[in-house]
Amino acid sequence: MIDTQHIKDRIDCRTLIERDLGRPKYRSQRTLVYKCPLHHERKGYSFAVYDDHWQCFGKCNRGGDAIAWLQEYHHLTFRDACERLTSGDLPQIRRIERPEPPEIIMRSEPPDAEWQQAAKQVAITAMHTLWGKAGRRAWHYLETVRGLTEQTIINAGLGYIPGHYTEWKRVAGLNVPCGITIPWYADRMIWGIKVRRSAGQQRYQQVAGGNISGSLYLADTIQPGLPILLTEGEFDALIAQQVGEGLISAAAIGSTANTNINPRWYAKFISAPSILLLMDNDEAGHRAETQLSALSQATRRVCVPHGKDLNELYSLSGHRAANNWICNVIGYFPN
Repeated sequence: MIDTQHIKDRIDCRTLIERDLGRPKYRSQRTLVYKCPLHHERKGYSFAVYDDHWQCFGKCNRGGDAIAWLQEYHHLTFRDACERLTSGDLPQIRRIERPEPPEIIMRSEPPDAEWQQAAKQVAITAMHTLWGKAGRRAWHYLETVRGLTEQTIINAGLGYIPGHYTEWKRVAGLNVPCGITIPWYADRMIWGIKVRRSAGQQRYQQVAGGNISGSLYLADTIQPGLPILLTEGEFDALIAQQVGEGLISAAAIGSTANTNINPRWYAKFISAPSILLLMDNDEAGHRAETQLSALSQATRRVCVPHGKDLNELYSLSGHRAANNWICNVIGYFPN
């Protein structure tokens, strides 16, 4: 009888797989990151290797232990893989040369440079307006209703385009809805600008030409090694970042329709000990949580004790309640 547990206890997957794939693109204290060789990944780095297992966070979503690696990558049977690992006869395993498939196109890319330049000008113009007399009501809303501090508002680059909630203004050659502007900066680029209207059936609209599909709001603020709270709305992510500073990283998908996260961001998830999914407490939110759960085995659904989202919890109960909730969901209990 094969003692598989004894075999796996003796093998460090990182050493085994680095022998096959060579030097990783990224290396941390506990993780190696590669392009996934099992689905011939061309762009992005979605294949993570830990000491006791490996996982593709991309298209193929395959994962397993050292035995599974030899079965998948070298096409060995389960028994042959166990025997190779037991005998240590690994250098004789010949790397399998596989035919190159057609190039896989990424799900999304940032807008072109011309649009980005115009969008940055829109964001700057809106910021200056928010800080001035015309932006007083919008600033009051962000501070008193949303609970954002001055520093959070400034760091996020929030702005304001004045006008009736049905109007659009021409700014830097782009048509911009009137309302509070929320620029999506990531990977040193601007992917889009969402606008929160003051009223109307469709409160959130985008500046045409942007492309936030597959992107992550606040992606650049994710810190390696911290738990990640992945929220539905941008204001939830900003509140989480504000009250959970140093304890978690926060990011938002922006909409329950935006669950197909671009593989370029998978490296952000790899070193996170947990990925906490906090969507709105409704049917669309629950459906998004189910889809996002496929990102990693480290995902876990969480919910606020009252209110439909973290922003509402903060508004109803204040900073301390929101901070206590974050401490509870990540298992941090300060003295």
